[in-house]
Amino acid sequence: MVAAGCATIPAGDPARGREVFISRDQGHCVACHSAAGIRPAGNVGPVLDGVASRLTAEQLRQCVVDITRMRPDAAMPAFHRTEGLTRVASDYRGKPVLTREQVDDVVAWLETLK
Repeated sequence: MVAAGCATIPAGDPARGREVFISRDQGHCVACHSAAGIRPAGNVGPVLDGVASRLTAEQLRQCVVDITRMRPDAAMPAFHRTEGLTRVASDYRGKPVLTREQVDDVVAWLETLK
Protein backbone atom coordinates (compact mmCIF):
# COMPACT_ATOMS: atom_id res chain seq x y z
CA MET A 1 0.00 0.00 0.00
CA VAL A 2 1.13 3.52 -0.80
CA ALA A 3 -0.04 6.55 1.20
CA ALA A 4 -1.59 9.28 -0.92
CA GLY A 5 -2.92 12.27 0.94
CA CYS A 6 -5.22 11.01 3.68
CA ALA A 7 -6.10 7.79 1.83
CA THR A 8 -4.08 4.66 1.29
CA ILE A 9 -3.76 3.55 -2.32
CA PRO A 10 -3.09 -0.16 -2.82
CA ALA A 11 0.09 -0.79 -4.79
CA GLY A 12 -0.56 -2.44 -8.13
CA ASP A 13 1.65 -3.95 -10.79
CA PRO A 14 2.25 -1.56 -13.72
CA ALA A 15 3.07 -4.40 -16.15
CA ARG A 16 -0.22 -6.16 -15.39
CA GLY A 17 -1.98 -2.79 -15.57
CA ARG A 18 -0.67 -2.22 -19.09
CA GLU A 19 -2.03 -5.64 -20.07
CA VAL A 20 -5.45 -4.80 -18.61
CA PHE A 21 -5.36 -1.50 -20.53
CA ILE A 22 -4.75 -3.18 -23.88
CA SER A 23 -6.58 -6.51 -23.40
CA ARG A 24 -9.91 -6.86 -25.18
CA ASP A 25 -11.02 -9.33 -22.50
CA GLN A 26 -10.24 -6.97 -19.62
CA GLY A 27 -10.29 -3.15 -19.71
CA HIS A 28 -9.80 -2.71 -23.45
CA CYS A 29 -9.07 0.96 -22.74
CA VAL A 30 -7.29 1.23 -26.11
CA ALA A 31 -10.68 1.22 -27.78
CA CYS A 32 -10.96 4.88 -26.71
CA HIS A 33 -7.57 6.05 -25.39
CA SER A 34 -4.06 6.36 -26.71
CA ALA A 35 -0.77 6.40 -24.84
CA ALA A 36 2.86 6.35 -25.95
CA GLY A 37 3.95 2.92 -27.12
CA ILE A 38 0.42 1.52 -27.35
CA ARG A 39 -0.87 0.52 -30.78
CA PRO A 40 -3.54 0.33 -32.00
CA ALA A 41 -5.17 3.11 -30.03
CA GLY A 42 -8.49 4.93 -30.03
CA ASN A 43 -9.21 8.62 -30.23
CA VAL A 44 -12.59 8.94 -28.49
CA GLY A 45 -11.14 9.55 -25.01
CA PRO A 46 -8.27 11.82 -24.05
CA VAL A 47 -4.65 10.96 -24.82
CA LEU A 48 -3.17 9.60 -21.60
CA ASP A 49 0.44 10.72 -22.10
CA GLY A 50 1.34 12.78 -19.02
CA VAL A 51 -1.86 11.89 -17.15
CA ALA A 52 0.08 11.13 -13.95
CA SER A 53 1.47 14.66 -13.92
CA ARG A 54 -2.08 16.05 -14.10
CA LEU A 55 -3.96 13.71 -11.75
CA THR A 56 -3.16 12.14 -8.39
CA ALA A 57 -3.32 8.38 -7.84
CA GLU A 58 -6.65 8.90 -6.05
CA GLN A 59 -8.05 10.81 -9.02
CA LEU A 60 -6.79 8.18 -11.48
CA ARG A 61 -8.46 5.48 -9.38
CA GLN A 62 -11.75 7.37 -9.36
CA CYS A 63 -11.59 7.76 -13.14
CA VAL A 64 -11.19 4.00 -13.57
CA VAL A 65 -13.66 2.94 -10.85
CA ASP A 66 -16.47 5.34 -11.80
CA ILE A 67 -15.66 8.41 -13.90
CA THR A 68 -19.25 9.64 -13.59
CA ARG A 69 -18.54 10.76 -10.03
CA MET A 70 -16.13 13.31 -11.48
CA ARG A 71 -17.79 13.84 -14.87
CA PRO A 72 -21.45 12.80 -14.93
CA ASP A 73 -21.64 13.14 -18.73
CA ALA A 74 -18.59 10.94 -19.43
CA ALA A 75 -18.97 8.22 -22.06
CA MET A 76 -16.42 6.01 -20.30
CA PRO A 77 -17.94 3.05 -18.45
CA ALA A 78 -17.70 2.58 -14.70
CA PHE A 79 -15.18 -0.26 -14.50
CA HIS A 80 -15.74 -1.15 -10.84
CA ARG A 81 -19.22 0.17 -10.02
CA THR A 82 -22.11 -2.30 -10.01
CA GLU A 83 -25.07 -0.30 -8.65
CA GLY A 84 -27.28 2.10 -10.56
CA LEU A 85 -26.27 0.91 -14.02
CA THR A 86 -29.05 0.60 -16.60
CA ARG A 87 -27.60 -0.94 -19.78
CA VAL A 88 -25.95 -4.12 -18.50
CA ALA A 89 -26.33 -7.60 -20.00
CA SER A 90 -27.95 -10.00 -17.54
CA ASP A 91 -24.79 -12.16 -17.36
CA TYR A 92 -22.84 -9.14 -16.08
CA ARG A 93 -25.41 -7.56 -13.74
CA GLY A 94 -23.95 -7.04 -10.27
CA LYS A 95 -20.38 -7.77 -11.41
CA PRO A 96 -17.67 -5.16 -11.92
CA VAL A 97 -15.88 -5.07 -15.27
CA LEU A 98 -12.51 -5.01 -13.48
CA THR A 99 -11.56 -6.59 -10.17
CA ARG A 100 -10.07 -4.44 -7.42
CA GLU A 101 -6.64 -5.90 -8.23
CA GLN A 102 -7.04 -5.00 -11.91
CA VAL A 103 -8.04 -1.45 -10.94
CA ASP A 104 -4.93 -1.26 -8.70
CA ASP A 105 -2.79 -2.50 -11.60
CA VAL A 106 -4.25 -0.04 -14.12
CA VAL A 107 -3.73 2.85 -11.70
CA ALA A 108 -0.11 1.72 -11.13
CA TRP A 109 0.46 1.72 -14.91
CA LEU A 110 -1.25 5.10 -15.38
CA GLU A 111 1.05 6.50 -12.67
CA THR A 112 4.01 5.71 -14.95
CA LEU A 113 2.63 8.07 -17.62
CA LYS A 114 4.26 11.30 -16.48
